[in-house]
Amino acid sequence: MKEPFSDAQRKRFTERFAEHLGKVDELTLVVLKGHLLLEEAIEKIISTFVFHPEQLADGRLTFVQRVAIARSMSLDEHENTMWDLILAINALRNDLAHSLDSPKRSNTLARVRELYFRECADIPNIQRDRLREDQHIMALAIALSFGFLGGFQNEVDRFKEWVSMLDHMVNRHRHPRRSLP
Repeated sequence: MKEPFSDAQRKRFTERFAEHLGKVDELTLVVLKGHLLLEEAIEKIISTFVFHPEQLADGRLTFVQRVAIARSMSLDEHENTMWDLILAINALRNDLAHSLDSPKRSNTLARVRELYFRECADIPNIQRDRLREDQHIMALAIALSFGFLGGFQNEVDRFKEWVSMLDHMVNRHRHPRRSLP
């Protein structure tokens, strides 16, 4: 029976395996987990806003599509530059998730850093943070994005309460025994 790999191929594979799995890449870990948290927050915003979120389950929406939907629902924050930061984090996540040695990684990382520092320009002494390691900046950028989405979730919750109250008043036939929320 013929070996599936030559000795040279096996050696190259083993070296590459050790190179990429032999140590934890903290930046990748922060970005991948942080992106999941952002995606959960955006999903919760959308599912709170709509009346039948189960209808979206089979839509196989991408992160960018979810951001566009959430952004379109905002009364006042649809043009907020925080959306650019969130999309840049997504681009970095895609670079990290789809290629071990993406040539775009450093440019995408620089873009996230640039957007983060632009958002935080009014914070005293923020320029000191420019010296922090990339994984720390990404954690801060993700935390800032998460805070923005938390405020947006509050807006969506208030909207849903108003819609529910209106529904109870206008469509009493649907809520015969229930009191107003």
